[in-house]
Amino acid sequence: MKNKHILTGALATLGIFIGSAQDIDRNTVPTNLKDTFEQSYPTANDVEWEKEGTSYKVEFEINAQDHEIWYATDGTTTKTEQELTEADLPQAIRTAITNTYAGFKVDEVEKTTENGSTTYEVELKKGWMNEKDVVFNADGTVLREKND
Repeated sequence: MKNKHILTGALATLGIFIGSAQDIDRNTVPTNLKDTFEQSYPTANDVEWEKEGTSYKVEFEINAQDHEIWYATDGTTTKTEQELTEADLPQAIRTAITNTYAGFKVDEVEKTTENGSTTYEVELKKGWMNEKDVVFNADGTVLREKND
């Protein structure tokens, strides 16, 4: 009986996940959104569109770096996420990593801008088993930290 409950819960969770974001055909994306995107990112490749609630999300690559943008139906950008390299981080964050996380190496970096606020999520690794996800603001202040 326990396995039945676990399976039912897993299937319900999967249904919610699948229902919350749906890949859509480029031709079903409103013209104003496609035009805005294509004018802003003419060199984008591997472009994929999704519908999330009333928003549209586009995932794409530029120079082998992943990007995601959420648009409201009126064409307003509501959120962006961009993969960065360590060298792309603001100096204040690189200094904070050196001073606070000695021995850790930067593994991945993602810049998120939403509601006028920009944060940098940095995955740090030390050896094989010691990992941390740290979210910084641009001045190097740690906003959140989680051990993985």
